[in-house]
Amino acid sequence: MTYFGFLLVFLVVPIAVLGVWLRRRIDARWRLCYLVVAGLALAYTSPWDNFIVADGVWTWPAERVVGLKIGLVPIEEYTFFVLQVALAGLVVLALERRDAERRTTED
Repeated sequence: MTYFGFLLVFLVVPIAVLGVWLRRRIDARWRLCYLVVAGLALAYTSPWDNFIVADGVWTWPAERVVGLKIGLVPIEEYTFFVLQVALAGLVVLALERRDAERRTTED
């Protein structure tokens, strides 16, 4: 499986399902928070990943990535950072929704 194939199966599909389910709750505030956290994730992890790759700790087989890199890190890794933030944010939104519904029925 390629790295993009992995991202599709394990991140894009769950993000799409949660995105459809939670579409009414994804407002401008959520989008802004997502952009800020995704930007922070990229800013924080990019230097660290480049250092780890330069040090030989991580590698990616050439046949598993498209070959486009930013620094030493394949574009798929940066895509992972952004998608992981989206998935985590949607899971939190789903749990908030469930908690709010539970509190409403308990009142």
